[in-house]
Amino acid sequence: MDDTIKILVLEDVPLDVELMEAELKREGMNFISRRVETEEEYRKELNEFKPDVILADHSLPHFDGISAMNIAQDISSQTPFIFVSGQMGEEFAVEMLKEGATDYVLKHNLSKLGHSVKRAISEAEEFLEKQKAQEKLAKSEEKYKTLFDLSPDYVVVIDPYGNVLDINQRVEEDSGLSKDECIGKGINEILKLFADDSIFEEDFLEDFLAKDQDHPMEIKVFQGREVGYLEMHHAPIMKEGKIFAIQIIFRDITERKNAEKALLESRERLSDVNTYLEAIINASPFAIVDLYPDGRVNFLWNPAAENIFGWRREDVLEKHLPFLNEKNNEKFQYIMQSALSSESKSDVELECVKNDGETIHTMMAAAPLFNADGKIQGIMATFADISDMIAAENQIMASLEEKEVLLREIHHRVKNNLQIISSLMNLQSEYTQEPEILKMFQESKNRIRSMALIHEKLYQSKDLAHIDFVEYLKSLVDMLLSFYREKSTDINVSLKCGEINLEIDTAISMGLIVNELLSNCFKHAFPGQRSGEVAINLSKNGDNYLLEVADNGIGIPEDVDIKNTDSLGLLIVQTLTLQLKGTLEHYNEGGTKFRLYFPDKA
Repeated sequence: MDDTIKILVLEDVPLDVELMEAELKREGMNFISRRVETEEEYRKELNEFKPDVILADHSLPHFDGISAMNIAQDISSQTPFIFVSGQMGEEFAVEMLKEGATDYVLKHNLSKLGHSVKRAISEAEEFLEKQKAQEKLAKSEEKYKTLFDLSPDYVVVIDPYGNVLDINQRVEEDSGLSKDECIGKGINEILKLFADDSIFEEDFLEDFLAKDQDHPMEIKVFQGREVGYLEMHHAPIMKEGKIFAIQIIFRDITERKNAEKALLESRERLSDVNTYLEAIINASPFAIVDLYPDGRVNFLWNPAAENIFGWRREDVLEKHLPFLNEKNNEKFQYIMQSALSSESKSDVELECVKNDGETIHTMMAAAPLFNADGKIQGIMATFADISDMIAAENQIMASLEEKEVLLREIHHRVKNNLQIISSLMNLQSEYTQEPEILKMFQESKNRIRSMALIHEKLYQSKDLAHIDFVEYLKSLVDMLLSFYREKSTDINVSLKCGEINLEIDTAISMGLIVNELLSNCFKHAFPGQRSGEVAINLSKNGDNYLLEVADNGIGIPEDVDIKNTDSLGLLIVQTLTLQLKGTLEHYNEGGTKFRLYFPDKA
């Protein structure tokens, strides 16, 4: 440790400073010094040099010792301040000592300087040590007081005779008693206000204090209408080797006692649950097996497992499942790996061979079993014999295939019959040359073809109950374009539909409506080989469909009321709209637009 003393000298005469330093060296002191004359220099060195002692002349041309002393007391009050002057009277020196100076030395008697500096530094060190000890004691007391008052436990300090000396804030807050009400009273007197009387025998306190401090006492207390429990600890407070006081700590263990009670009840319930589970497992119609991570049977192989697979429990314990073979082992291992990755699997079909060689179909499920640390310790697997269900499904599928073949054949024959009717009408039309009659025959044939097209699409579809209406509309538009090819060479038809599947009755009605509306466009909207655009849009919004057929042709004359018209086509449209429970709207701006809303029957 560096024992060099730092001395700040306030002196305007360098020779006097040399004399002071010589005297200090003669005393064997190890020091460094700095000399200042002005207040500015003095303040600077106080902050930067931080002297251990200050030697100051009484009076300087631009500064004085009294001001320097006052400044030192503000900046560094613990630094010794010694006046060294040749003009200081005895009365003034005594006054300065009262004001805070450490000592004074006359310049004509510098032989006392070394002794004065040593004594001042020694006293300063002693004062500093004492101050540090007092601060440490104060902090310790403050810390103890803080811990005492803020302790979550109830703390009571008693004298060796059982009288209360102090209580902490927790006691005041929960008991409703103030510190003044408790101090001086016997601890038994206070405890009897809250605790069960049965613990208070004649020598209760003596017996408690005589016990080992590591073995606390439990007491029952009343908390309003509830019963609580406290754990009592005690520790002696020593002073000069004797017990000065005793600190008693009451810890609220009500939650712990309740938790212990709950744990006991939980164990009892767990025992009941285990009994119930055992009964359920033994009565279950499903085979229930618990497996090690490597697939060996651990402990559980319930009676259903014996009945389904034919092996007894003692035959399979600690062994791999006996019904695994080359066919099902790969699927079984996949299920096991999934379960070992914390992924449960269910409804997995697994073909197994029983002990007697019979092949059965099972539905397997597997889930990981976790230990208390959350790690997988095994796998729980269940197997249900679904052989009868598989056989029934196979019969149903065979029956469905037969019915599907029959239904396709019906659609095929309906389509052929409609084509025969169309051919008959075509033959019949050859017996007349009347344009209007021929027109009626042709329009009727188009309507029949639109219905036949539905059955053709259903015959070709995988779904025999619904039709892909987009594909149907494309075929219908191509058919009508082909029929009206003389008028439709300059007519562009655009089709915009989402993925919409309609059941057969709705599809037939919709096909006829599109047939009539599109035919009207080709016949009337673009006279004289005019070019034009026709747009067909079909969309679904929620539970409703919207069909739009619009053209940019000449439009329907204003004197024509489409709701009261002799046109068979529009009459068919209105009739089919009613069958669909829909609404038909007509717009005649920039052409003709029909808008049909109808609900989804599904």
